[in-house]
Amino acid sequence: MTGRQADHGEAGAHEPPVFGLSDTVRVAAALRAEAEHAPDLATAAQAVVRRLRDGFAAAAELYTVDEDGSPVLVASAGDPPAGAALDGVIGPRPPAERFPVARSAGVLAFGGPLSGGRSFWIALRDPAGLPERTARAIAVSVRAGLLSRGTAAEREEALRDYLAMLEDVARVQGAALERAVDRVGAEAELVDMLQAIGLRLTAQLDIDTLVQEATDAATRGTAAAFGAFFYNLIDEFGESYTLYTLSGIPKETFDGFPMPRNTGVFAPTFNGSGIVRSDDITEDPRYGHNAPHFGMPEGHLPVRSYLAVPVITPTTREVLGGFFFAHPEPGRFTVRHEQIAAGIAGYAAVALDNARMFARHRSMATELARSMLPAVPDIPGLRIVSRYLPAAAGSEVGGDWFDVIQLPGGRTAFVVGDVVGRGVPAAAVMGQMRTAIRSYALVDLPPSDVLHNVSQLARSTPGAKFITCLYAVHDPIDDSLTYANAGHLPAVLIDAGGSTRQIAEALGMPLGVGEQYPQEQVPFPPGMRLVLYTDGLVESRTRELGAGIDELLAGLRALPADGDLDAGCDALIAQLTGGRHDDDVALLYVDHRGAHRRVASMALTRQVDVAAVREFVVGRLAGWGLDEVAEGAAKVAAELVTNALKHASAPLTLRLYHDGERLTVDVADRAGALPHILATGGIEHRGLQVVEEAATRWGTRTTPDGKVVWAELTTG
Repeated sequence: MTGRQADHGEAGAHEPPVFGLSDTVRVAAALRAEAEHAPDLATAAQAVVRRLRDGFAAAAELYTVDEDGSPVLVASAGDPPAGAALDGVIGPRPPAERFPVARSAGVLAFGGPLSGGRSFWIALRDPAGLPERTARAIAVSVRAGLLSRGTAAEREEALRDYLAMLEDVARVQGAALERAVDRVGAEAELVDMLQAIGLRLTAQLDIDTLVQEATDAATRGTAAAFGAFFYNLIDEFGESYTLYTLSGIPKETFDGFPMPRNTGVFAPTFNGSGIVRSDDITEDPRYGHNAPHFGMPEGHLPVRSYLAVPVITPTTREVLGGFFFAHPEPGRFTVRHEQIAAGIAGYAAVALDNARMFARHRSMATELARSMLPAVPDIPGLRIVSRYLPAAAGSEVGGDWFDVIQLPGGRTAFVVGDVVGRGVPAAAVMGQMRTAIRSYALVDLPPSDVLHNVSQLARSTPGAKFITCLYAVHDPIDDSLTYANAGHLPAVLIDAGGSTRQIAEALGMPLGVGEQYPQEQVPFPPGMRLVLYTDGLVESRTRELGAGIDELLAGLRALPADGDLDAGCDALIAQLTGGRHDDDVALLYVDHRGAHRRVASMALTRQVDVAAVREFVVGRLAGWGLDEVAEGAAKVAAELVTNALKHASAPLTLRLYHDGERLTVDVADRAGALPHILATGGIEHRGLQVVEEAATRWGTRTTPDGKVVWAELTTG
C-alpha cells in the first residue's frame, strides 16, 4: 500500500520510496478508507499509524490536540516513539495553515483540523524520504476518514478538501505528463530529423556535395547565423590537406582568412577530445591568447555564441574534421542544439568515411583501367581521337578497351573490345586479350587469323566468358580497310559528304565461342572517317541498343569534319550519355586526312630482269628526292624479287611506299610458304641476310591469296 521500496534484510531498515503523483493518490485513498471504515477513532488511528509505520518510518503516532493545546496520544506503532520530538511543533496555538507539515529532530509531523476546535497530528520517526506533498495529501485523506462520523457539514468540508487535493494532484500530474509528452515528441522529432539527414548523407558518395549538405543541415538544425565544416583529405602523394565549406554566408566572406590553428579554443575539435559549447566565446579563458590576432582576425564576422563538434570516423577513430557554428548574440546554443550537431557529425563521419573509401577505390579502379589502355601513336595522315570513360556508378573497373597498333608498311590496326563483367577478374581477362591481340598483330597476321588465334586462347583463359572484339587494319598503300568482327557492335564509316554506314555487322561469334572470322575489305581513302565504340556509349537502362545506335549515327552525321575534333567527340559522348553512364565507354575516332605519301608499283613476271628492278627503284627514288637511300633500297628490292622468283609463282608485284619517315619495299606473291633465315646460314639464304643488313627491319605477312615480304628503310 505504500511507496515502492526494497527490504535490504536488516530489521527496521527502509530504502527511501520512489514517489510519483499516482503513488500519492493511491496511498491517500487507502488511508482514507482505513479511517473511514473503522468503528471508532482509536481503531481508525491505530490502523493509520500501523500502515504508515510499515510503509514509511521506524515509528508512527497519531495525536489529537484540544483547544488548550495539550496533545493526546491516540495510537502508536513502532519503537522508539516519536513523542518527545514533537515539543515545539504541537502547541496551544493553531498552525498557520490548515494542513501543516513540520520537521524536527528526525521526525516528520503533519496534520489537520478536526471537529470542535480540535486538530490531529501524525508523527513519523525517520521517515523514508516521504515528500511534503504526500504528507499533506495523507493528512487531508486521514481527516476525511476520521470525520466520516462527524456532522454533515464537517463531512462535506472534509470531502471538499479531499476533492481539492485530488484536483491539485491531477493538475500537477497532467502538467507533468504534458511536459513528458513534449519531451518525448521533441526527442522523436530529433531522432526523425537526424535519421532523415543521416539517410541522405550516407547515400551520398560525392565528397564535395556531401560536406556541403552536412554543413547546411547542421547550420539549420542549430539555428546558427553561420556554420563551417573543416575537413581533411589525402592527396595522390599521401599528404593531408584541409578544405572547408560554409553555410549561411557566401564563401567569399572568409577569403583571405587563415585556416583555424590548433589553439586552445580549436584544439578540442581538431584532436577529437570533445564538444565545445560556449554562451560567449569571447569570455572563455582559452580565447584570445594566440598571435598575431589574439582573437578573431580583423574583418571577421562577430561571434559570441560558439559551438564546435569534432567529426570522428567510428572505425579508426580518426578525426576527419570539425563543425563550427557561430551567432553574434550570446546564449543562443542549447543542449538540444549540441545534440543535433553531434548527431549530424556522427552521420557525416560515416558518410565521409564511406565517400573517401569509395573515391579511393574508384580512383584505383580508374587508374588500373587507364594503365591498361595504350598511348595512341602519331600516325602520318591520320588524326585519331580516343576516349575511355569509366562507369559513372560503382567503383570497379570494367572490361572495355581499345588499341592502336602500328604495323609494317605504314599500316595501322584499330582494335576495340569488351569483356563482360566488372572488377579485377574482368580487368585481368581484358589485359590478357589485349596483349594477345597485340602480339598476333605484330606477327602481322591478317584480321581473320588474329581473331581465330585469340579465340582459341580465350577458351583456356580462366574467367573469359563473353568477349567481343572488332579488329581492322588500314593499308595506306592501297587506301583500304580490312576488318573482322568477333561479336562486337558494328563500326561506322563516314564518307567525305557526311553519310554514314555500318560495317562488320554479324561477321563472327564472340572470342572463345567462334572458330572462323571472315574478313572483308572496303576502301578507306583520305576524307573518310572510322568510328569504333563499346556498348556503354549507346545502351543504357532507359534506352534500347538499337535506338542508341540510331542516335550515334545521327550525331556522327552532324559532327563537322573540320574544327576541334576532340571537343566534338566529347560533346557527342555527353549527348549520348546525358553526362551519366551505367557502363564504361570506349570510343576510337579515326579521321583519314591524307599525308605526305608516295606509292609506286611494278608488276613482275618470271622473265623480269633484276637489273630492270634496280633501275625502277633508283629512278623512282631519285624523283622522290631520296637518292641517299636509293642504292640500299635497290639492293633490297633485287634480293626480295630474286627470292620470290626462286620460291614463288608469278604474278608478282613490287611496291614502294614512302610516308615521309620510312620507305617500305615489299614484294607480293602467290606462295604460302614464309621465308626465314636459318641459323646455319647457307648460300640459299644469303639474299635475306643482305636484306637484314640493309634494312631497318623486315618481315612477312600472309594475304588471302599468298604472302607479302617487306623491308623498311629509314629516311627521315
